[in-house]
Amino acid sequence: MQPSELTKASFAAYPSQAQAFAIAHLALLQTLPAVFVPLLLREVIAYDVRFPAERRTLDDQFAYLESLSRAERDHLLAGFAAISISQELSSADWLHHPQQFSETLTAHLWATNQMDSFRTAADQFAAAWRQAKPEAEPPLSRMSIVLIGKGSSTNTYPLFKKLRPYGIYFPNVDPADGFTAVLNTVVARAEKHPAPYDHWYVDGGTPAPINNTLLSTISYSDLAPVRAAILRRMQSVIASGKGGPEALRTLLAETRPEDIGMSGKDSDAVLNHFKLSILTEGSGTQIFSTTFAQWSAREAMRRAQPVTMLVRFAPRQRQLPMNELLANLHPSNEVDLEGSLMDADMGAYYTWINQQRLSGSERATFLAWFEGQNQALAIGPSLPRGTTSPNSMTVAKIIANMA
Repeated sequence: MQPSELTKASFAAYPSQAQAFAIAHLALLQTLPAVFVPLLLREVIAYDVRFPAERRTLDDQFAYLESLSRAERDHLLAGFAAISISQELSSADWLHHPQQFSETLTAHLWATNQMDSFRTAADQFAAAWRQAKPEAEPPLSRMSIVLIGKGSSTNTYPLFKKLRPYGIYFPNVDPADGFTAVLNTVVARAEKHPAPYDHWYVDGGTPAPINNTLLSTISYSDLAPVRAAILRRMQSVIASGKGGPEALRTLLAETRPEDIGMSGKDSDAVLNHFKLSILTEGSGTQIFSTTFAQWSAREAMRRAQPVTMLVRFAPRQRQLPMNELLANLHPSNEVDLEGSLMDADMGAYYTWINQQRLSGSERATFLAWFEGQNQALAIGPSLPRGTTSPNSMTVAKIIANMA
């Protein structure tokens, strides 16, 4: 099928909101290059379970394309139109399986030395529509708080080494009531700006009880049954000896929330699909709590673009042979406190980098704290860089000075 052959009936199998979106923009889709349409439909088909920020991005892209004349649009997308594709790709069911088409296209581009051309076309399109539709400033200055070292009482590792050039290092923190101050700050921000998926709490262990529905909460412990179900599905492919990485990738990509016990009358479909993506697309998120916390925070920031992010790292299990970890042969494997602290320290740095990629980064604030201990680092527009504070400070006072 060519894009020009698309009709309203073509989208009958799409979820309701995705179907309505595609039909509303049918005239545009019919005029776009054959390589480009499946890439757009990969996002459209999941419209019903996308975060508001993702929907806004898709809305902006289509609005921009529709604002152009046919000649302007053809010129902008000429790079996509010039990509040659194989017969296999031409006959693929890109309408109903755009994700699979995208994966096959990636392999084809590498094999035919067209990846550079494709990237150039994609960069030109992204730059053009973002210039026409600039990313909106956040309604509230963004704040990220990362807690590391839970369960550790001693440390010889130089914490926050990568972050120190950008903020103030506090080596004399009074830890009393520090976690309470963090929770109070996060809840207060959610109450100040009560928008869906704008405030997140990611915990690599068991989350603290917070009676606030405005926080999107995801934790390693709460997803234990789901992680176990996914590991069983992965192990079934590995143990069969009949499927390699491709078969495993296909199995995970086709897994639905209801397949692993995540459906329910009162469940949040958007958040459930996000949790599923963390565990099926992330490498190691099923078995290492530090990887889970870092990847969850990264993806939440990239996709939901929140104004508040709390990430709490917890100890991960010790390294074992991967086959044993995937088979879940050691459910009571001891934890690695020292290794977990190093993981979390790097995770804090990555979280700050991901925050810097969002709009309003020049006004954003960031706090990393060795939970329960006396080391912290704060970054903010009003804070000097590359300095060390000799003063004893509570966590609440540090947060107040970040504003």
